[in-house]
Amino acid sequence: MTLPVLICDDSALARKQMARALPSNWDIELSFASNGEEALQAIQEGKAHLMFLDLNMPVMNGYEVLEQIRRQDLQTMVLVVSGDVQPEAYGRVMSKGALDFISKPVTAFQIKEILTRYGIFEPADRTITGNVPDREELPAPAFLESLREVINVAMGQAGSHLSVLLGSFIHLPVPEVFVCAYKDVAKNLSYAQDEHNAAIALSGVSHGFSGNGVAGEGILLLNDEHITRLRALMQRDLPNQLTNDNSTVTGILSDLSELLVGSCLKGISQQLDIEFNHSYPALLGTQQELARLLDSVGQDEPVLTISISYHLSDPDIDCYLILLFTEDSIPGLQSRVELLSSGSQELSS
Repeated sequence: MTLPVLICDDSALARKQMARALPSNWDIELSFASNGEEALQAIQEGKAHLMFLDLNMPVMNGYEVLEQIRRQDLQTMVLVVSGDVQPEAYGRVMSKGALDFISKPVTAFQIKEILTRYGIFEPADRTITGNVPDREELPAPAFLESLREVINVAMGQAGSHLSVLLGSFIHLPVPEVFVCAYKDVAKNLSYAQDEHNAAIALSGVSHGFSGNGVAGEGILLLNDEHITRLRALMQRDLPNQLTNDNSTVTGILSDLSELLVGSCLKGISQQLDIEFNHSYPALLGTQQELARLLDSVGQDEPVLTISISYHLSDPDIDCYLILLFTEDSIPGLQSRVELLSSGSQELSS
C-alpha cells in the first residue's frame, strides 16, 4: 500500500536532502511543507501518515506542530529531523509524541535504518513510478537559502555545546543570512537598536578566520546586563572554572566566543569541506553601538552576513553571533554550497 509521506522543513535544501535520503524502492506518495501550518493542513488532508518534521521554522515551529497534533488528535507518525542536537530538545519532542529524533545532516543509511527499525519501510517488489517526484530533479534552492541551512546545522552544534556548558536549554531561532554593504550591517540587525530605532550599547570580541579561499570575521556580542547575568550563572554553576581573567567582561566574552565561533566554524567545515583557522579573540570594545564596534561607517564593500541569536530563558540571557564573509569569499562558498545541493558532496553524519 502506498504510504503518504510529508517532509516539513523551511529550507529547500533540507527538503531536497531529506527526499534524496529516502529509499528509492519505497512505495510512497511524497509531499512537502515549508512550515508548521502547511504541515497541519497536509495531515488533515491525509497526506502525512508519516512526517519528517524540522523544529526551527518560521510561522509555526516543530514543537508547536507536535502540540497541535496531540491537541487535535491527528493521525500521523512523526520523526523529528533537526540541527538542534541538545539533549533537552530530544526529551522535549519525545514527550510531545514524536516517534524518534534524527539529527541533521541526514544520510540515506541513517534514514533506512530508523525506518526499518520501526517497521515503516518495506522494500517494494516492483518499480515505483508516478508517486514520488524525481528527487534528483527537485528545484535547486537559492544560494543564500541553502547556506542558511548549512548555518542552521552548525548553529545547532554550537548551541548544544553552550547548553552543556551552562546547564540550560538554549532557544535557537532561524539564522539570518544576507548580503549588504559593510556600513549597513548594523542597520539590518534588530538587536542593534531598540523599538525607537535608538542604537543599543553592546560589548564584543572578534576572531578572524580563513581557509580554502574563504575568509571573514566571527563576532560575539552581549549587552552589559546580560554579561552580568551570565557571570552570576557561571559563578553559581562553574565556580571552580572561573579565574580573575575569565570572570571579567573581556574574559567572559572571549571564553564564550571561543566556544561558539569555533563550534560554528567546525560545523560549516564539516559540511562544506573547508578547513578553517581562526585567531584568538580580540576585544572590539565595550558598551558601544554596533556600527562603532564594527568600525563600519562609510565602508561600502559588500559582505555576506550571518546573524545567529542564542537565547537562554532562565535566567534571561541573549548572546549574538555574527559571521562576516568578505566579498571575494562568496564565489567559493557558493560553489561548495551548490555541490552540496546537487548531491555531489555528501554531508557527514
